[in-house]
Parts: sequence; C-alpha cells; structure tokens
Amino acid sequence: MAYLRALAFVLTLAGALLFLVPLQALARRRGWPIQHAIQTRFCRVVCAVIGIKVDARGALPLKAPRFVVANHVSWTDIIALASLYPFVFLAKSEVASWPVLGLLARLQGTVFIERGAKQDIARVNDSLADVLRAGGDLVVFPEGTSNDGAAVLPFRSAHFAPLEAMAAPGEAPTLAPVAISYSDGERRIDVGWYGDMTFLPHLWRLMKRSPTQCHIVFGDAIETTGKDRKTLAMETRARVSESLASVERSREASQSSCFETVAAQPPQHEDCL
Repeated sequence: MAYLRALAFVLTLAGALLFLVPLQALARRRGWPIQHAIQTRFCRVVCAVIGIKVDARGALPLKAPRFVVANHVSWTDIIALASLYPFVFLAKSEVASWPVLGLLARLQGTVFIERGAKQDIARVNDSLADVLRAGGDLVVFPEGTSNDGAAVLPFRSAHFAPLEAMAAPGEAPTLAPVAISYSDGERRIDVGWYGDMTFLPHLWRLMKRSPTQCHIVFGDAIETTGKDRKTLAMETRARVSESLASVERSREASQSSCFETVAAQPPQHEDCL
C-alpha cells in the first residue's frame, strides 16, 4: 500500500503542476471564487493520498475575518486545515522552495517569514494585517516550530501583533483557537517533521503508517478587547491545551468503553479488538 501511495503522491503533484497551478494562477488573477474550491479539494486529495483522515470537531466562528491560532505538529497540519477552509497561512520561508507544494503555497498568498530574523517581524505583521483587512481567514502557528504533539509549546506573542494593530472597533478580526493532534485511532502518534529529520524518509514512514487520523478541534472565539498580545498569547495557548486534553480524554473513554463491552460480550463485539 505504501508504494501505491507514493506513486499516487507523485502523480498528484505532477497533475497539480500541469493543470492546477495554471488554473489557480488565472483564478487568483481574475478573482474567481473557484480559487477557494481548488485549494480545499486539492488538499483533500493530498490527505487521502498520503493516508490522513481529517476528523474535525466544531467550526470556525461566524464573524469574519478569522485570525486562527493553532499548535503545530507537522507540515501536514497545513494540508489538513486547508482541506476544510480556504485559509491563508503564515509559514517559514523554506516552504516557498518546496517542489509544487511551495508553488501552490505562493499562489494561495502564503506569508513567509525568515526563521530567527527578528528584523523581519514588522514586515510580516503588516502583511498579516493586510490579509485580514482584505477579508481573508489567516492561520498562524505561534509555537514557531513543529514538535511531537505531546504538549503545546509557549506561544510567541509577536504573532499576535496584528490583533493590536487592528484593535479599532469594527476592524478587529475574530480570534479563533484551534487544536491539532494525530492518532492511529487508539492512541496519539508522532507524525512531526522536526529536528534533523529529512523529508523523504519522514514522508515514507507516514505513508507506511496510514491510516492516520488528524483531529482538529475548533474552539470558541476569544474576546480580544482590552487585552495586549502577551495576554492573548497565554490565553490562546491555554485554550488550545484544554482542547488537546479533551481529545485525549475522549479517546481514552472510547477505548475504555469498547474494551469493557468486549469483556462483557466478546462474541458480539469482536470488531472492537
């Protein structure tokens, strides 16, 4: 199965380069609404090809634009989120050079940031505010790096500066916390690409492991009035951590219930094993 997934992945990227990239470029230039459908449907195909099933709970707050803040586990977070909504992302500059995926990211208006370049923060925050003022829904990963997903790293308050810049009544975007975790259906798993990992071996392990479930929990909007960016960073991180804990509790309760049922009536519930 992994070999078939790898072949399908290569064919999907090749097809995107030949057909989707020109169409998306034209749609963006002309402002056609189809650009959003192209993004979400392509990402759904990529998720299916690499073996990721997206389990979404809740929904984005109704008031747009939304400033979405999420923990960061892997590059697949972007694909999974974009399979649900036509988001604009803040991403590290290296993404821009990825084959095909980087080109598509640029076409979607992704804002790129140089990792560790503090002098670039003001420009990036201005670009983020421009996206929000234009009505786009923006996703940032304020941990600043991906990890194994076991815990939520501290959120960098600099990423919340656009909320301060747009604090005027009627202009402030909606702050929406989102929690992301991965499991094999029974327990949390590490799908992160971080440290000194190389991409192709990481991708191969992901394809061999499938199916993988990506759990995305959309939390309630956070009130931003009268709060500085440091306060917002701490509050948002606490909300995301709570959502991740609820996913773990729900999974543990489900497994416990399943095993208890098996113990009581094993012949009728063998599918739980």
